[in-house]
Amino acid sequence: MSRAPLIPPENGLQAADRCNVVMLEAGLPGDSWTYCVEREQLARRSEWFRAMLTGPFAPPSTDSPPLLQLQHVDKRAFHHFLRYLHDEPVNFISVSTARATLDAAHQYLCPGLAQHAVAYLENHLTPSTVLEIYQGLGLYANDLGEGERSGSDRSPNSPTAPPPPGDDAGAIAAVCTDLLLKCLSVIDSNPATVLDQERFEELSVQEVAELVYRDTLNLGSECILFSALDRWAAAECRRQGIEPLPVNKRLVLSDDICFSVRYLLMNDREFVSGPMASGILTNEECVHIVSKILGHPENSKNDSLRSSAAVHPSRLSNTPRIGTYKCDEDCNMLRPGKKERQDNRKNRRKECASQGQRTCARIGNCLIQILACMFD
Repeated sequence: MSRAPLIPPENGLQAADRCNVVMLEAGLPGDSWTYCVEREQLARRSEWFRAMLTGPFAPPSTDSPPLLQLQHVDKRAFHHFLRYLHDEPVNFISVSTARATLDAAHQYLCPGLAQHAVAYLENHLTPSTVLEIYQGLGLYANDLGEGERSGSDRSPNSPTAPPPPGDDAGAIAAVCTDLLLKCLSVIDSNPATVLDQERFEELSVQEVAELVYRDTLNLGSECILFSALDRWAAAECRRQGIEPLPVNKRLVLSDDICFSVRYLLMNDREFVSGPMASGILTNEECVHIVSKILGHPENSKNDSLRSSAAVHPSRLSNTPRIGTYKCDEDCNMLRPGKKERQDNRKNRRKECASQGQRTCARIGNCLIQILACMFD
């Protein structure tokens, strides 16, 4: 256990009543810092510590200061929290510590420190840091509306309604909501970079769902999203202690997240080498989606019923995701290529629809590849 430099009380620890002193150990066992503080002084500055140190659940007064373990808070974040309460300057040197300090500010209802941490995080918000900032942030923010969740309704710079005076929780929620929207804007503009990071695999299922449903993800290919979900599903299986087999991946993904990928925007080669080869989709779903990608017409009512049973039409979308936020120059350079790929897909579907024999042959080739994947 490490002992950090003690933060002295306002009037000096020597002048304080020994019964009024308490030891606080912040951090996990073996990786903690310990502080000696006055109960009354800390209670005057924090409602949370007022209840903890002077309320009915406070530790009894003894000749030697009692030791309270705070394993739920990062040691460096708690150090910044105490410095803030003692009106000392708080200077962050990393996104990790600033993010942990925001957690502590929320835990201890300290809106001033939360605003300070959020300001630092906003200034250091990049595609490489956005997931570290985004993870868990939704727990502190206000609920987003349907348009905000899909990314189609609101600019990330739109101000939130100010909370009523004295509402510390509301003030923290307001700044966290603004930060959350800025995170989503960065993710929208740089999904290929963000989704390829290992930290994506650590997100909760709710956070993954919030991202994959967004209409504003500026994806060059839906294969990028599917690959990220495949990796996340494997990690989630291991967290749950089950083998990352295709059937288990599908189970942890759920149908809603699985079909958030817009498979109809893929070409046949992308679909066969990605989603089909993964085994996450069933054989019936693969056949149905491939036939849709190739523009194969349904020739009978029975075909229509089988297709509906394989994949409900509402689950498949061929609507491109449209970014509403401004992208950087690199993002703009990718757009002509994306439009050209979309035009190629349209032309290919028209050609396949007019040449039924060729379409059937290509579907047959895809079916052979399905069987090859099954028995590989």
